[in-house]
Amino acid sequence: MDRKLYELKINPAIGMDVNVISIVDSPAVESSFLAFSKQEKKETFAVANEDRMELIGVAMIPDKIIPRFDGVTKEEYDVFFSKDTIRTIAQNYFYSGYQHSINLQHSDTFVNAHVWQSYIVNNAMGMSAPHGIDAVDGSWIVGVQLDKSDKSAQKLWQFIKSGKFTGFSVEGYFINQLTQNFNSQLTLEQEIENALQALNTKK
Repeated sequence: MDRKLYELKINPAIGMDVNVISIVDSPAVESSFLAFSKQEKKETFAVANEDRMELIGVAMIPDKIIPRFDGVTKEEYDVFFSKDTIRTIAQNYFYSGYQHSINLQHSDTFVNAHVWQSYIVNNAMGMSAPHGIDAVDGSWIVGVQLDKSDKSAQKLWQFIKSGKFTGFSVEGYFINQLTQNFNSQLTLEQEIENALQALNTKK
């Protein structure tokens, strides 16, 4: 039996968006609320500046097939994000003021840090991925700075330097669009209906 493939989209008008970036080292299993980390081989970051406690790395990669598992239905399936959706996510993250929403391990523990750099990889425009990090055009790169004056952030920084935490991972509520290829489209009405059903299921 073929695995189902879903394109994930957002619609901020009805609360379907990416609102947190997490610093992770282990997987998180969710359902309609998706938290991506080791389950899809999380993307690595690098220490950009040790004195300033800054990290830089990949938050999202377009058209990358991500295996998922539904703990309720026991179904294995795949998801992906398009370049356009990732660009919209990156723009909305700042428009909605989420740049301070950074947690640890997809938990309720938020880190005293903020996203201060953000761009979409576009090699033709000279906007390439950071040295040593493999990311194709359309990938979302973020730079995060931890608060040097915060003791918890200082402790986390030591764990990051030791290799305990090695990647960024996004969290959000998404519209699941069943598709067999990367060109299938739903109408806006269908997207909203699916999104509302997902929200009602979550309650």
